[in-house]
Amino acid sequence: MFFLAWVNAACADQKDIISALKTIAPGQREGLTFLIDNMPAPDLEVLKASFLVENVRLAYQAMDEVPWGHEIPKEIFLNDVLPYASLNERRDNWRKDFHRRFIKIAIKSKTIDKAVLALNKYVFHVLKVQYSADKRPKPDQSPYESIRAHWASCTGLSIILVDALRSVGIPARIAAIAMWPDDSGNHTWVEIWDGKWHYVGASESTSLDHAWFTLKAAQTDENHPIYAASFKKTGVSFPMRWAPELKYIPAVDVTKYYHKS
Repeated sequence: MFFLAWVNAACADQKDIISALKTIAPGQREGLTFLIDNMPAPDLEVLKASFLVENVRLAYQAMDEVPWGHEIPKEIFLNDVLPYASLNERRDNWRKDFHRRFIKIAIKSKTIDKAVLALNKYVFHVLKVQYSADKRPKPDQSPYESIRAHWASCTGLSIILVDALRSVGIPARIAAIAMWPDDSGNHTWVEIWDGKWHYVGASESTSLDHAWFTLKAAQTDENHPIYAASFKKTGVSFPMRWAPELKYIPAVDVTKYYHKS
């Protein structure tokens, strides 16, 4: 039924959709179902089935290749490895390219935590993308928009890192605060899962759960919450300071996690 509903709703050519849906492997159909059931309404209208099928195939392939693939719970894989996007960024077809670029480093690292730290250094060096609040064209750049510009905001950097990690089977998601308690602005970073969630600043050289914003995050409260983006619908909207009118990105409140000593 979800296939038929999508075919009826999609703007793409229906013959292309039906043909592509038939190519999905039986063991990967759950992943495709998850994406279609939870994808934002704008994506439902424009993304082609072939785009989704390729993302699903490559995501399952990565889990078979990395040493930790069998350790990732299904719900974590579906929500934090499989998705093709994090926020409202342009929908780039990054997974095959990023997998090719980064899989050897991931496998060589042997564990998720070591792979995250290695890739956080390597990714931005090889892609030649740096942080700049002034030189980046816009805050919510897609991976290839940032690569083309060579500059990205903290949000753009985080989107790149999440996609790079997902391409090699590492669960990752965006985390952000709309305004720090001291009114010093907003910030976006990355959370990764290796049995539990950890945080890391994109393109930063610190270890997991240590960043320049650690103390600030510990001082947050219900009036200044921290949210992590979710692909699965939650009933809560992720706060995008650059586009406050958009409410279609799900989120979970993770503020209490940052209060741990």
